[in-house]
Amino acid sequence: MGKTLLVLGGGPDQLPGVLKAKEMGIYTIVLDGNPDAHCKSYADEFYSVSIKHIEQIDTFIKEKLNKKVDGVIAFGVDIPYIISYVANRLDVNYTIPLESAILSENKFDSKEFMKKHKINIPPYSLISSMEDIKEFTNINGFPIVLKPVDNSAARGISLLYDLNNINKYYEYALKNSSCKKIMIEKYLDGPQVSTESFVVNGKIYNIGFADRNYKDMDKFLPNIIENGGDLPSIFMSDKHKFQLEKYLEIISKELNIKNGVIKGDIVIHNDNLYIIEFALRLSGGNFSTIEIPESTGVDFLKVAIKLHLNLEIDEDELLIKKNKFISLRYKFLEDINTQIIKNISIPNKDDYIIAYKVYLKEGDKIASFKTTNHLQRISYVISKSNMRDQSIKYANDFLNKIKFS
Repeated sequence: MGKTLLVLGGGPDQLPGVLKAKEMGIYTIVLDGNPDAHCKSYADEFYSVSIKHIEQIDTFIKEKLNKKVDGVIAFGVDIPYIISYVANRLDVNYTIPLESAILSENKFDSKEFMKKHKINIPPYSLISSMEDIKEFTNINGFPIVLKPVDNSAARGISLLYDLNNINKYYEYALKNSSCKKIMIEKYLDGPQVSTESFVVNGKIYNIGFADRNYKDMDKFLPNIIENGGDLPSIFMSDKHKFQLEKYLEIISKELNIKNGVIKGDIVIHNDNLYIIEFALRLSGGNFSTIEIPESTGVDFLKVAIKLHLNLEIDEDELLIKKNKFISLRYKFLEDINTQIIKNISIPNKDDYIIAYKVYLKEGDKIASFKTTNHLQRISYVISKSNMRDQSIKYANDFLNKIKFS
């Protein structure tokens, strides 16, 4: 293909994207702060550069980059602003305008944007005191969610049913905010769905819908911890898909996004779709890299790479070709009963197991048995079947056979 792609991030979760680019005949330059990053041996060029620090990337571009770059991408890393900045710097930004990326990274600003454009969202407010919280709950009631405006992976988030220990949860959110801003949001009950959509030449293509699994959330409270999800969605009716499409049309138009990816966190409350959050990036957690392609037949990463390289997308590449049942489940710190990992037993991988990963290794010490964010999940498995219930069972059975001692 003769194209060069600058990939920001080279960990295990980014490997499918790097391999897909290589499969497409694209020259890959990978940056990661870890000098021994997982993708190091797979990239055409690798440099130990922190992708969270713009000044390091600027130095790399000035002093080490000696090849023309045709596009910039990150696979499942929450850095839309940095992607946009670097693409602008190299004059290859074909997806997200810088101002739009900045807005999308702030949960409060993005809520204000959606409110302005009459998109269904839960009641919310920026808060700076206990009085602000009391005022909000007097109007909207409980339950509520406290969250930093500028973090991801459930860090700093608490689901609360009363004001007991409210100072503690306020400080917890504040601690996890770089800009030291906190917001409150009404928690709406109902099925939650992860969505992943393309914008191609201004048109919305909703590709992936995963029903989030919160069935065992009580053991994590007040932290909101998701235990995977299931495709295809059984909650997204045609009505809800139409609602989402219209909302994403507004978002893409008003943010001047003609080509790109929009991931959404939504809830269906009283049969109406509400957007909890949206992000202008590829999702992490294997959703865009494994689950969507396996379930829909859409080569999601290939399309995303082509968008970031300003290559033409054929309509056929965006057609959903199948509806296979895919399930993702996790193992947590709460599932361990030993302080030091001396042995890890992993079952044989059968045909219905697509992928799995154990993040712990022998010799690791467990400092806490409490999961407070998604980065602390200790293993995952992705399974497939011709039936939803069977796919879920395969995933749970495999995880139950992973033993730590």
